[in-house]
Amino acid sequence: MHTAMTTSSVLTIGNFDGIHIGHRHLIETTIALARASGAEAILLTFSPHPRQFIAPCRHFFIVPETEKHHILGNLGLDAVIYLDFAVMKSLSPGDFLTKAILPLSPCAIVLGENYIFGHNRSGDISTLRSLCLPYGISVHSLSMQPWGGGAVSSTRIRQAILQGDMASAAAMLGRPYTMRGIVERGAGRGHTLGFATANIRASDQVLPPLGVYATYARVGETATRLPAVTAVTRTPTFQAVDAVVETHILDYDQSIYGQTISVEFISKLRDETTFSSKDALIEQIRTDCCLARAVLSG
Repeated sequence: MHTAMTTSSVLTIGNFDGIHIGHRHLIETTIALARASGAEAILLTFSPHPRQFIAPCRHFFIVPETEKHHILGNLGLDAVIYLDFAVMKSLSPGDFLTKAILPLSPCAIVLGENYIFGHNRSGDISTLRSLCLPYGISVHSLSMQPWGGGAVSSTRIRQAILQGDMASAAAMLGRPYTMRGIVERGAGRGHTLGFATANIRASDQVLPPLGVYATYARVGETATRLPAVTAVTRTPTFQAVDAVVETHILDYDQSIYGQTISVEFISKLRDETTFSSKDALIEQIRTDCCLARAVLSG
């Protein structure tokens, strides 16, 4: 699976599909243990995401796979290793230990308390402890991070996003929920109305409910957060077909077609509405911009 290491390591293993505050706790603990023992801190994850094999669906990802790689690479780990899930899914717990874990010479493994592994999800923390015992590998099980009366999980974060509860999603993620894409040319309707928009495809990320949101936009790799208003819409007023994320950056008049933008969702302002006239729509957009300014300045 990978080349055997000559130095010892501390491993953490999982999907890390949201890289939320619970995942970061696992990673921070892994790094701390590695530093204390003079070992390397290594994260093992899977590609593609197991969900793509088990029950593929659109709009599933909290963090796109490319963005996940970027975030994980900036958390202080010594290495991030992607295991081919097409190969891993058929391994028994014992084979997974032999082929994926032992070549990395771990002295310790850090996992969430609900960790499951092996073919047909046949192994758990207890299984791994028993398998690791002959090799002197300690297995650390961390409790799930609590928030809002329950445990932080990617499932809860998806539910919050699907309900338009961006504040709860941000609290569990440790950052605003962000959608990222390349700005495409649309029909130019926003420009015609006096509110030019940067439009990105909804991609495979979790899609917030149709409606209007106070957001921040980042253009390219810049760190500057630009206040914005974003509509997640199928544009019922103009009868467009598929969901699109349209962002009007406040007080901004540069052309950014073809550039990548990141849209951070802060708060839902209203549901999507069909308007009887162009003037009524323009008046509502003005109101949305005022509300967004108030939310983002608070």
